[in-house]
Amino acid sequence: MIKLTCDNCEKPFEVDDDLAGGKTPCPFCDDVNRVPGGGAATPAGSSPGGAVSGGEGEREICIVRPAMFRARPWRYLFIVLLIAGGFVLAAMARWGERVPGWLMWPGLVIGVLALGWFGIWWLSTHFWIRLVVTNMRSVRHEGIVKRHTTEVLHDHIRSVDIRQTLLNRVLNVGDVDIDSAGQAGDRDIEISMRSIPRPYVVKKIIDQYRRM
Repeated sequence: MIKLTCDNCEKPFEVDDDLAGGKTPCPFCDDVNRVPGGGAATPAGSSPGGAVSGGEGEREICIVRPAMFRARPWRYLFIVLLIAGGFVLAAMARWGERVPGWLMWPGLVIGVLALGWFGIWWLSTHFWIRLVVTNMRSVRHEGIVKRHTTEVLHDHIRSVDIRQTLLNRVLNVGDVDIDSAGQAGDRDIEISMRSIPRPYVVKKIIDQYRRM
């Protein structure tokens, strides 16, 4: 495995050795990164000097958060239109001649409320829920002040299931369920993540560390 740091979002991730010398998209922001070739690459778990660092220690591979536009494109566009429409209406009422002046305040209220809606949605998406994948386990974190954490060891994972609608497939987003061995050999859904961007990339990363 080759360890990279995205040029755009600066988050670390890993790619297969056979991609050395080519290009690969970042699993978090889709920015295309160049993969070093030959001796320029640093294999996962090794230090630049060639000695193995950490041994069996746990390493963070990637952090995955729910998508916004890909998961709710119509809601996203509706909020953007509300923000733009509200402030444009306020500006036209204030400085235009064809729009009554009293519409300035309703326009401002609509724009501010829509902007607040977008901000709350952004905060809840980027900070409320996230999936942390390490070389040993997958951990789902939920909450900011009051936290709830669910984890499953990769050796205990039975399957990683992905559900997508037609629109989800077009936008490359989906729901990911991580199943583990339950009591008496039954399957038990330990971790469920909704609206994950590039779900098959996330599954591929987890599969690399599972006992297949």
